[in-house]
Amino acid sequence: MKRARRLPPAERLQLEGVLLAGGLRALLLQLAHPAVGHGVARHSAFETDPLARLRSTLSYIYVVAAGEEELVRRVARSVGAAHRPVVSGPDAPVVYDARDPALQFWVAATIHDTAVRIVEAVWGPLPSELADELLARNGRLATVLGLPGEEWPRTRTAFEAAFASAAAGLRFDDATLPVVRALLRARAVPLWIRLMMPAYARATLHGMPALRADVEPLLPRGAPDLLPLAVRLAPAWRLLPRSLRLLAARRLLAAARRAA
Repeated sequence: MKRARRLPPAERLQLEGVLLAGGLRALLLQLAHPAVGHGVARHSAFETDPLARLRSTLSYIYVVAAGEEELVRRVARSVGAAHRPVVSGPDAPVVYDARDPALQFWVAATIHDTAVRIVEAVWGPLPSELADELLARNGRLATVLGLPGEEWPRTRTAFEAAFASAAAGLRFDDATLPVVRALLRARAVPLWIRLMMPAYARATLHGMPALRADVEPLLPRGAPDLLPLAVRLAPAWRLLPRSLRLLAARRLLAAARRAA
């Protein structure tokens, strides 16, 4: 008889450290949305300290996933305050407002779509009920910031349709390509990350073919592709101790609680 798979519950899947492997994909998809990309290019200097931005993004994700409601409200207010001045000027070539529900949807959608791809690479296809529960939980990343609850899809099929519709206009342009180039050069990060970035980026491009033509010329010629190795090693993540798999989430949650 075939042995049943042991899948973590949705609330734990959100905290699995392996999801960090999808960070570059989610970020590139976000930057490729013209309104998000222009907002970042104009109002953020994350290329000077990308690890600080990564830490703050992960803290927000983990707090919304597993934090107490009062902590979630505090962090959501802080993010809302940071987003308030991120508004395009009257002569901007692309109109944007970081509080726009459509942009809140897109950012959360890129995180969810990327997370599902990694989760299924590690644990295999998700049952419909678990997939829909994970979808609902990740939707809070947008709804606690103001996205009306009814605008977040309730089923995986509905999400895939909404994601495809939102992704139809993805592109990089003269304002956003320099941000992507700085991100891939990774000059403000430890040496080991900088050395790994070309191979990591090449592996990431498999998950976003529509952007490959823009991003690939920014990578060094002959950069290896980590994807074949990652595919073979992904199931081994399940064998690691749970304490190690959830270490990043627990540390960042603890830091968020101390800060609050």
